[in-house]
This record gives sequence, C-alpha cells and structure tokens, in this order.
Amino acid sequence: MKRKSQHFPEDKPVKVIEWTLSAPDRSSYRKQLAEKWLEEEPYTNYRYNAELCQDRKRVYLVRPTRLNKGFDFQINVEGFTHRTKSGRTTEAPSHDDVLEDIAQKLKENPDLRRDFFEAICLVYDCHEVDLALERHPNLTNIRAGMETDKLLRIIKWFFIEQDLTYWLWRGRDKFMAAIEHEFGLD
Repeated sequence: MKRKSQHFPEDKPVKVIEWTLSAPDRSSYRKQLAEKWLEEEPYTNYRYNAELCQDRKRVYLVRPTRLNKGFDFQINVEGFTHRTKSGRTTEAPSHDDVLEDIAQKLKENPDLRRDFFEAICLVYDCHEVDLALERHPNLTNIRAGMETDKLLRIIKWFFIEQDLTYWLWRGRDKFMAAIEHEFGLD
C-alpha cells in the first residue's frame, strides 16, 4: 500500500505578496478576499502588504490566524507596538488601540471633530483613505497619536475584517458603533 497523507516540513514557508484591495461595497471586499485566498497554497503562511502609509510603513495582513478556522486574517502595522495581556508585543493593533487613538485626537483637536468623523464615514462607506484625506486635508495636521492616514487605513481593514467575520450579521456596523460612541454619538 502507498501512503496518501503528505509529509510537511516543520517550518511553514512564508509568502509575501504585494496586494491592494479596493471595492465599491462590503460584498465586493468579501468576494475579492475569498477569491485571493483560493489562490493560496496549503501549509503556507502569507503576508499581504495591503497599504502603504505616508510614513512608508505598511499595513499588512497575516494569514492564517488562530481564529475562524483559517477564514480570517490579522491586521498588522510595521513599527506599531501593542502589548498583549500576556506581556508580549505585537505589530497588531487592537480595536481598543484605535479607539484610544481617536480619543487622543479628539481631546487635542476638538475643532476637527466633524471632519474626522466624516473621514471615518467615507472609509465606512468603502471609499479609499486617500479620498477621505483629500476631502479633509486638515486632518493630516493632527499630531496626537499615530498619523491620521495610518489610523484610517487600520480602520478600513478592521471594517473589512468585521464584514468577513460577521458575514451575515452586522459586520462593520459593530465597530462603527464603538467609534460613534467615542465621538459621543450614542
């Protein structure tokens, strides 16, 4: 008899892929993600360089992750430091990191509150970050927290991730509700 199962090496190979994702709506985002993942090879780790920030740092996605049986990704930002509950550091921002950054920006720049919220709404509506900043150029002057373009790019990918995780449920609405709470829109 001949063995059917394969022997895989101890260390999974890592493939780095330059890939940008732009879509007119959340359904198209999900479809493009699923189609891209169909191209993946088994027993391989992937890093998708998805966004280039103004400071030349990348927002990148890592697959597979521990959650959702492989139908998920982790959002990372080069040079970002997040300390987990266990004490280790990672380049993966959390929802709380984003909300804290928004709070910092609003505290230091209350006059830009409306513009900042409108920029987030554009990203929520599947417009690109560059368009949001083009319409609200004064947001690039905010010094509190991380660069505004980087924060908006992270928010974009959290929205996409939530649409995927909660495919037939609330998706991005759940995270947007948390952002609206930060803006005092309860």
